[in-house]
Amino acid sequence: MSAQHCSTYLTPGMIAFEDDYLLVIDKPAGMLVHPTVNESGCTLYDYVKSYYAAKRIHADIHPVSRLDRNTSGLVIFAKEPIIQFWLSRQQVVKEYLAIAQGYIQQTAGLIDAPIARKEGSIIERCIDFQHGKSAQTAYTILGYYGKNTLLRLRLFTGRTHQIRVHMAYIGHPLVNDNLYGTPGPQTRHALHAYRLAFTHPVGDTPLEITRDLPNDLRKILY
Repeated sequence: MSAQHCSTYLTPGMIAFEDDYLLVIDKPAGMLVHPTVNESGCTLYDYVKSYYAAKRIHADIHPVSRLDRNTSGLVIFAKEPIIQFWLSRQQVVKEYLAIAQGYIQQTAGLIDAPIARKEGSIIERCIDFQHGKSAQTAYTILGYYGKNTLLRLRLFTGRTHQIRVHMAYIGHPLVNDNLYGTPGPQTRHALHAYRLAFTHPVGDTPLEITRDLPNDLRKILY
């Protein structure tokens, strides 16, 4: 599949922010951020490349943030390598909305548990207090919907699958997470990167970008 075919799937409304230095896109679930050996032509990177070509934008494509294929939400691309570097030197605030299984009684908390690659797997991660890397996730309960809990989460580290692993660790895996929750066919887990806050690297002005919970996750709540 070509990037041109993909561009009909993504709409202009998915561009959450753009200026001469940055491009922030609200990525849909089910899409890779970057091409791989086995999959290319229909990734977010390809969409950005096609978008630049259509708009005659002469800029580079430098990823600043990443998301899992089945996580939706905000992804940052820098248009110049120096912008990517400057952003890498500051702590970008990354907040997520998630729907977890069960009723989480503690209304707020900090999950502090190191994460490592699970032995024998190239994908799955696990909590490992002996060999894992430090990982902290703060959460706040936003509401209860049937047998599920809606949370806002903030990452203080950026480990692979961090939120998914941490929520499973406290006994409340994300809804539809077949890897760390209920086994089953590959599906879209209930996680959305909804807020980014950082200082713009040119001009040093505060910048906050948000995107609401998408409709497919809202349907889980009602």
